[in-house]
Amino acid sequence: MLAAVGSIASIGTVHYRRRSPVCNPDIRVWLSERAADDDGVRDRIRSYLEAALSSVYDDVAISYGGEVSLQSEDGARPVRSGRWPLQLAGGEAGAHDLEPARDVNLLVTAGQMRQAPTGFAIPHVASVGGAQHLGSLEPPEDLAASRSYTRANFSMQVLLHEVGHALGLRHEHGHVYTDDADRTVVTPMVSAYAWDDDFEADQSRCGDAYVPRSDRRRDRRAISLQFSACARRALADYRGGVRP
Repeated sequence: MLAAVGSIASIGTVHYRRRSPVCNPDIRVWLSERAADDDGVRDRIRSYLEAALSSVYDDVAISYGGEVSLQSEDGARPVRSGRWPLQLAGGEAGAHDLEPARDVNLLVTAGQMRQAPTGFAIPHVASVGGAQHLGSLEPPEDLAASRSYTRANFSMQVLLHEVGHALGLRHEHGHVYTDDADRTVVTPMVSAYAWDDDFEADQSRCGDAYVPRSDRRRDRRAISLQFSACARRALADYRGGVRP
């Protein structure tokens, strides 16, 4: 696994070290065979990724890599086991026709979204579950507006979360704040970790204060599908390496 992870994580790293910030990130999405059953999933993933990243980049190149046969639909397992990085490394080496993208290689499965981890990412590589929920989302409009904590909204937020990790973002690039309806809102990089007992951060990496833990009521949770200002600044400095 470590060899596979190292192979794909280092693709182009030497080339990227002296690059200017990336203006047009290259993202490729693959679907498991079960995830591909819903015709609307591909369009929803593309439209939400474009909407979430358009405030940072001049353009976002999002392509579809095709269907991938999996032994399990678990959203995190393809990356955690090393199988997905290994497949990408093999494609980069010319062993088969799976062609990795330069910046993000995202595999979306029909894995459950109730028990963590529901996705996993390393630099340039990510996998996530929840495809069966994504097709029910309406086309994106105002991503800055807070949304109800539904399974579909959460699934899309986890997808954005893992893409953020693949581009080098950390959990502390997210934000936890209160909206006009007195709900606790989490942005993609914090997501449900805001209610995790092990999540002890009280401010973002940029110094933005989080809603105190004692005030984060689970019955008044809400979601934002827009990256925080702190995350957007980090993404704007992304050069293709391991960290922005």
